[in-house]
Amino acid sequence: MAGNSLVLPIVLWGRKAPTHCVSAVLLTDDGATIVTGCHDGQICLWDLSVELEVTLLFGHTAAITCLSKACASSDKQYIVSASASGEMCLWDVNDGRCIEFTKLACTHTGIQVSIYFCD
Repeated sequence: MAGNSLVLPIVLWGRKAPTHCVSAVLLTDDGATIVTGCHDGQICLWDLSVELEVTLLFGHTAAITCLSKACASSDKQYIVSASASGEMCLWDVNDGRCIEFTKLACTHTGIQVSIYFCD
């Protein structure tokens, strides 16, 4: 059938679905996306449009301790996530891509964006 698109759901876990016990919440500046981090290290992007799409981000091995926007500019929707194991990720909310990753010796429990503009 020309012009139709086929959507196939893919399950990314084993016998038990993740519980997604929320440990951190962030609302993007445009109000279009809620970001939740959970105790098993996953992050969900909840698109609040009519389609209500959910995107799972995998990048942490421990509980998410905090989430923050990463850029004062409204052109780019970047967020930073930190985990209990010292991992930090910079995410592009538009495509779910992890742009940067680092592991530190300390655990961040709060992040606040400084006033600067992303390139």
